[in-house]
Amino acid sequence: MFRKSVAALVLSLCLVQPVWAAEAGKGISIFIAYTGIKPILEAFTRDTGIAVNHLEMSSGEVLTRIRAAKGKAQADAWFGGGLDSYVSAAAEGFLEPYVSPERSAYDPMFYDADGLWSGISLGSVVLMGNSEVLAAKKLPMPQSWEDLAKPVYKGEVLMATPAVSGTFYSMVSSVLQTMGAEAGWKLLEAIDANVPYYSKRGAEPANKVSLGEAAVAVAPFDTVERLKQEGYKVEMAFPKDGVPWYIAPVAVFKGAQNPEGAKALIDWVLSAKGQEVLARHNTQAPIRPGVALAPQVQAMRDSNLMKIDVIRAGQERKEILGAWQERFGNK
Repeated sequence: MFRKSVAALVLSLCLVQPVWAAEAGKGISIFIAYTGIKPILEAFTRDTGIAVNHLEMSSGEVLTRIRAAKGKAQADAWFGGGLDSYVSAAAEGFLEPYVSPERSAYDPMFYDADGLWSGISLGSVVLMGNSEVLAAKKLPMPQSWEDLAKPVYKGEVLMATPAVSGTFYSMVSSVLQTMGAEAGWKLLEAIDANVPYYSKRGAEPANKVSLGEAAVAVAPFDTVERLKQEGYKVEMAFPKDGVPWYIAPVAVFKGAQNPEGAKALIDWVLSAKGQEVLARHNTQAPIRPGVALAPQVQAMRDSNLMKIDVIRAGQERKEILGAWQERFGNK
């Protein structure tokens, strides 16, 4: 009855305010793994009146945290990060289904049929180099995953553990799907020989390489674009042998204190206006058709994106991470 009464109230006000302005007086808390988030959340609050308290955390960390709490909601909503963690969280009963009225504008490949998560943008995994370090060490900028496995880069490649970072899990899963298990693990083992350690935070490899602590990082496209805009001497390559990509979703946690506010966030970020805000402040590619992309984002969409099954990637997460731990977990 409560939800029906809210819906009736919203319908009665729709001529003077957007549908996603419901529950405007009550704030929400969210876990975030998304660059450029401050102006995005500020725009959401301006449009809806809903205040947001957010904590930035990689998707793998969120999943670990909610598991440790035995499914008890730690926030109202989850925004950004890797889809694989959302698929696992949905399977374990941690998410609340919600089918937004905005969903009809989207290709079904970008959302869960039951409404457990909705894709908001598409990101990719690229190679990033520090131009000054590469020049000083007379190293070429790697152009492919095969390049990254060459002995010349020993000790110079930084990555995060895929158990924590959805971006790096996407890279591992995509390589295995595209190349097959045998060839994929062989390539990952060759790359591992050049990695001194695996960081526990997804942002660390790109940040350390931007500061000159190593030559090359495996990094999210949007992070590299941000560092370039901030003036760091970094360069980027879309791997010629295939660019891993992922869907950044949004979801409502089961048991959320303010589920209606969380649903308002989903409605807003899936709306044309919300997607345009994402396009202005983030260099992932909004998924809603008709949203104009910046030239560099269009270049990412036009790159050699791998042919992968993102749902399969989520379903195989436990198996792949177990195999990863056996091979590389001591670093």
